[in-house]
Amino acid sequence: MWKPVPLPYKSDSLPLPAIPTAAEIRACTNVLWDGAHRIVALNEDVVVKYDGGLDATEGQNLIYLERYAPKVPAPRLYAMFEEDGKTYLILQRIPGVPLDSIWKSLTVSEKNGITAKLIPVFDAMREAACPWPDFYGGLDGGRVHHWLFYSQKKKDFKFLGPYYGEDAFVAGMLQNFRVSTERCERPDFKARFYEKYLPQVLRGHRPTLTHSDFHQKNILVIENPCPDNQGERSFEVVLIDWEDAGWYPDFWEFFMASDRNVFSFCDEDWFWHMQQFLEVWPAELGVMRLFEKDMRGH
Repeated sequence: MWKPVPLPYKSDSLPLPAIPTAAEIRACTNVLWDGAHRIVALNEDVVVKYDGGLDATEGQNLIYLERYAPKVPAPRLYAMFEEDGKTYLILQRIPGVPLDSIWKSLTVSEKNGITAKLIPVFDAMREAACPWPDFYGGLDGGRVHHWLFYSQKKKDFKFLGPYYGEDAFVAGMLQNFRVSTERCERPDFKARFYEKYLPQVLRGHRPTLTHSDFHQKNILVIENPCPDNQGERSFEVVLIDWEDAGWYPDFWEFFMASDRNVFSFCDEDWFWHMQQFLEVWPAELGVMRLFEKDMRGH
């Protein structure tokens, strides 16, 4: 049975003489990303992710993937520690670029090649066995790390869950909507509508290993050194940013991945390519889009 590792954690494959200190990490000036979290490159092989409310969830998720879903391409976690209430993830540096930065420049053949690389990735995720029966929650066995499950109770400041059974998962989402409705002192007509109809649509699904933040920015593509004899490039793929991953219903990946594409697919072909490696759930997508819109409206 999978259990999260205690901190501090150090992998046998750490390509450094020792785990860098928090002071050494914060002194690093090679900043690759400074958004919700900060990512700095210590050298050509190692990056560190920290700040922005980061906790150990993503690190535990990467350890889980390495041990139990090795066919899923993700960065290696070399080490993880906490200091002064902050978490530091020492990660493998992937020598690639985000897919969104080059997608429009690719040929049809090159796009098809990347799509083909993603098919076995998501096949492996769908085939992964959940270690707990009928479980919906984090890969660490904890809460559901998605904003729809962030508690709407005043001063709660936590994610909800985990849940056992699809009915409990849906009920937890509905209860959070009702709490939000009551906190905002709104009429409960929409809450009653969703409580009646959402369980009718969101049924018959199973817990599935899910990235839950899958989009082109979180796909790093690494160009292979030698084009084929037609001059076409080929690429390897690695999925990054696993902090929201968990065991979700099998429609969830398509629902989340469509979020950034469904409104632009008229002038983008990514949405069409995506359907080749993700299971398509149009009814579930429709009702979840409506539910999500109303939840944001609160």
